[in-house]
Amino acid sequence: MYHVTFNGLENVAFEFSPVAFTAFGKEIYWYGVVITIGIILSAIYAFWRAKKLGIRLDDMYDYAIFIIIFGVIGARAFYVLTTLKTMQYKTFLDVIAIWNGGLAIYGGLIAGVLVVIIVSKVKKIKILRVLDAIAPSVMIGQALGRWGNYFNQEAFGCNTTLPWGMKSYVVQSTGTGRTIEGTVEYLTSNKASIEAQGMTVDPQGFVHPTFLYECIWNIIGFILINILFKKRKFNGQMFLMYITWYGLGRAFIEMLRTDSLYLPGTPIRISMLIGFLCFAGGIAAMIVLGVRAKKNPEEVTEGAYYGKASYKNEPEVKKSRKKNKAEEEKTEEEEEETDEDGEEETEEETEENPEETPAEELKEEEEASEEAEVVEVTETVIEEDGGETVIVEETEIITEEIQDGENKDGENN
Repeated sequence: MYHVTFNGLENVAFEFSPVAFTAFGKEIYWYGVVITIGIILSAIYAFWRAKKLGIRLDDMYDYAIFIIIFGVIGARAFYVLTTLKTMQYKTFLDVIAIWNGGLAIYGGLIAGVLVVIIVSKVKKIKILRVLDAIAPSVMIGQALGRWGNYFNQEAFGCNTTLPWGMKSYVVQSTGTGRTIEGTVEYLTSNKASIEAQGMTVDPQGFVHPTFLYECIWNIIGFILINILFKKRKFNGQMFLMYITWYGLGRAFIEMLRTDSLYLPGTPIRISMLIGFLCFAGGIAAMIVLGVRAKKNPEEVTEGAYYGKASYKNEPEVKKSRKKNKAEEEKTEEEEEETDEDGEEETEEETEENPEETPAEELKEEEEASEEAEVVEVTETVIEEDGGETVIVEETEIITEEIQDGENKDGENN
């Protein structure tokens, strides 16, 4: 049982047990309950967001199963590997005892990203699109998961005089043989090692509730990312915004903590280093992908699936197609209006400069085609030449217009 007080509320105390309930003779800790709730809410959000990005729900079930399993394994493995020197792992049960705490978020993130890459390759889904759907949901899990640290009275910082400074101590053991420590017990037993890292601590003083800081930081980031989601310019943008935001906040919050994991033989905090690397890498990646997106702005509205597996009912694809169709219809209307204007102008020109009708043109062609007839008139003349009779045929070619001929005939009649 913990007894918890805050600097600004010294007359108010909170007492609670790290054990939520007992099932089949096994104590279930609040830490595990809170983590489970965070996972469920994260999955619900990811399913909702994925649907909007055109990813099938059945595929998201597969992602969820593998990410949860390997994410927890990765988080625990990262923590164990960085705390081997503490010699606290005497049996395999000690190694897997996540109910006692000891999950490193970066280990879970690394494992989760690897799972997304592998599953996406198998299912032919765009990796960055999936990461965009999942990244904001991770912040839900992190924000809630930090309250698991509160129930375990861990992940707190150095001394502070701020009104929300926290102090806790154990008033009753759970009776399970597990050693529990409040801030007073922890700082008392680890004072020498903490001060060896350059931090001065007072075990009886109030400390920074760094778990609360990270919870608030994640909530703010979640809200901002969801506001900016509609303005997404390229696949992977939301994922990069998440690691950039979280990395920056975690790096500074980590500087306050008294239970940081350090690089062996150095005063460098592992989570602080990774946080700054995530921030710098995320900014650089957003710049590169942002420039590339300008060359292909339609990429963000294309299908989430590669090849024939493309999901035709993807909301963004449907929206893009609807937009393109509207633009095509608008273009056709403009062309029709242009054609109508052209016809009106032609009619006006015809009225101003009337031309001959087709019937008149045909009549002229017929008249023009009437060629003059050639009439050959042959006269036989008998001439005598030196007593000989010679017959001479004289031919006169008379060319007359038919019309003239008709007129002459009319006159003769």
